[in-house]
Amino acid sequence: MLADSDARVAARWEPRVIAGCCVCAAVLYSLWLLGPWINPDLDALNGYVSEFAARDQPGSRLFRIGDGLAGLLAAAAAVAGIRCSGGGVVGWSGLLVFGVATGLDGALTPMTCASFVDSGCAVRELVGALPATHTLHEMTSSVAALGVLVAMGGLARAGIGPPARWGWAWCSVTGLATVVTLVALWMGTGAGVTQRAQLSLVATWLIALAVDHAQRTRPAGG
Repeated sequence: MLADSDARVAARWEPRVIAGCCVCAAVLYSLWLLGPWINPDLDALNGYVSEFAARDQPGSRLFRIGDGLAGLLAAAAAVAGIRCSGGGVVGWSGLLVFGVATGLDGALTPMTCASFVDSGCAVRELVGALPATHTLHEMTSSVAALGVLVAMGGLARAGIGPPARWGWAWCSVTGLATVVTLVALWMGTGAGVTQRAQLSLVATWLIALAVDHAQRTRPAGG
């Protein structure tokens, strides 16, 4: 009897934790939208969003804190999801990886400088004269991108989050935006636009995941 009561309590609070954490993570993950006002010198067409958080850029502390907290909240949502979900462990694990990698991006491995703003930074980056954290940032960003794709696909397969058809569509479009961003970065043009589309897809997916779990907290027939 006590076990049944504990299960009902978990069913009440864990979806709420997931919903709240996902909404807050989505908002904090979208602080780059303030970038044009805080740092108008960054090229929106080509400039990487992470450059807003580069250590030498104005307002970078705000963006670093935002990324760090967004990652922490996404990781917390993933842990709650693994705890309360009857399935979707692969998807929740992907979200956990995304959260940890995003948190590291903001807290420990921000870019040292912004190469699309500072030509000297671009030269130092080309010859490998920047600190190791600058290179580690690329690695953690890549891990975060892969983690969120695993999260989208894994949770869609488990029927968690947006309806299955939309969940798979979200995963596919986000994956396409990620690939196009990499191609644009390699070509040296347009990466700013495609990456912003990718980040927007991730943020709106987090909100959709939150809505799904908020609905689960409603009493039957209510």
